[in-house]
This record gives sequence, structure tokens and C-alpha cells, in this order.
Amino acid sequence: MYQRYQIVVLLMALPAMYLLQACGQQAEPYPRPLGFHRIDLPKETQYQQFESSSCPFTFEYPREGKVTRDLPDSCWVDIQFPPYGCKWHITYRHVPTSGTSRSGHFEEQRRLIYNHIKKASEIKENAFRVRAGYGTMYEVYGNVGTPLYLFLSDSSDTHVLMSTFYFRTAMKNDSLAPVIEYMKGQMMHAMETLKWQQP
Repeated sequence: MYQRYQIVVLLMALPAMYLLQACGQQAEPYPRPLGFHRIDLPKETQYQQFESSSCPFTFEYPREGKVTRDLPDSCWVDIQFPPYGCKWHITYRHVPTSGTSRSGHFEEQRRLIYNHIKKASEIKENAFRVRAGYGTMYEVYGNVGTPLYLFLSDSSDTHVLMSTFYFRTAMKNDSLAPVIEYMKGQMMHAMETLKWQQP
């Protein structure tokens, strides 16, 4: 009987020992191959209309964007693009009531842009004209937080719009290049479709 008891204990102990031994072994760590962030851009962009009671303008922006900040007392708008970790920031100023001229707003924006000169490899300044007015596009190259700035004013210098976008990621801009180019195109589309509203 004692021998039978020993056999049963041994048969029960063997699987437990194998299990403990298997748990105790760790695979030797080894470096993984370099990987890249997966970026899925739409083949065809669908748009939605931005309208707000606090902003005297409308424009089209990609359907995957979500307005996350639209203050009722001032026109500061944030549009998030969750698939890309990107945020547009749009600021509007009514020049006659702002206490600053159009050129003052432009110079303030320009100073802000050139603060990136330490990290930027290049800053390209391009004038553009759209139906809503005229402006300047700043493309900032290098490992900077904001790769594009747009400054737009209507022909009567009554309205001023400043916009930019940035990413909430630690990835370098060379890895984000396809999304940066896509967002530049979409932000220009927003400027091309922008319409000022009568108060």
C-alpha cells in the first residue's frame, strides 16, 4: 500500500515539476528589427462642413476630423484627427475690434514661426491667394512640432485667420512625412473652401 501511495505522489508531482520548470525558463532577449508606424491614408477624402455660431466663416475639412474645442465666446477651434494623432488649431481675429492691425497679427504669427529656427532645417514662406482672400503659408522642415502655418486675411483686412497642425507623438517627422503632406493638402483645401459669413 505504501508503494502504491509513492507511485501516486510521484505521478502527481512530475507534471507539477515540469510546469514549474517551464515557467522558470525565460527566452534570451534579442533586439527586434526596426519597424515603422503603419499609416493608412484614405484613397479618396470625404469632407464635412465646419460651421460655428462663434466663428464668422465656414470651410470643409476631412470627415475623420472631430471638432474638440469650439468656444462660444471666441473663435478658437481645435479639430482632432484620431487616426493620425493630429490636431488642427485655428484662431480667428476680427481686426477692427482686436486692437491690432492686420500687419501686427501677421508679425506676431511670423515671430512665433521663427521661434522654430533652432530646430528647423528650413522654413519656406509662400504667398497664396484663395477665394476668401490672400495669405502666407509657412512650411517648416526638420524635427519640429508644427510643420505648417497658414495666415489668411480677407481683401478688406477685416478678418484674420491663423492655423497650424501638430502631432501628439514622439515619432520623428521623417516617419510622419506622408501624413504631414496629407494634412498640408487638407489644410489648404480648408482655406480654398473657406467662406466669410456676414454678421
